[in-house]
Amino acid sequence: MFRFAFFTLALFASAYSQATIYKCMIDGVATFTEQPCGKDAVIVKIAPPPASSQTPATEQPQKPADLSVEDYLKIQKADREIDRLQLEIKELQKQQSERIDKLNNMTQDAANRLGAASIDDAISKQSERINAYYKSQISILEKQVAQLEENKKQLKERGTQSN
Repeated sequence: MFRFAFFTLALFASAYSQATIYKCMIDGVATFTEQPCGKDAVIVKIAPPPASSQTPATEQPQKPADLSVEDYLKIQKADREIDRLQLEIKELQKQQSERIDKLNNMTQDAANRLGAASIDDAISKQSERINAYYKSQISILEKQVAQLEENKKQLKERGTQSN
């Protein structure tokens, strides 16, 4: 099992490092090394993997040539923060919708405790409060997203001006 793992590792390593791999028979067992291991050593030819025209999904996007590494990393960090804030906005919108839906199931007793004349009046007043709260929270997050977008734009412009 160890030799198989070593052989597999050697195959992958050779494909990327272009090192020469030798195969020898030692005590009836095939052994693969980077240096000849005996008089019967045979060079193993390994074809490099085909170049793919598609980039793998896990591969990071390439840094544009006109950006410094520092600016590129700042832009990537801003993108991640924007994604996080947009998810937070969606979650707040979901919570807002759930609270409004819950209001529509209000009873007369609950409306009376809120000091409203009717269920519709209580729902209307509570809906306004809920909407105002979530609107303010979402507005704060949207301003943060806009600021991050502006920072990204400035970083990209700075990169193109420096060239």
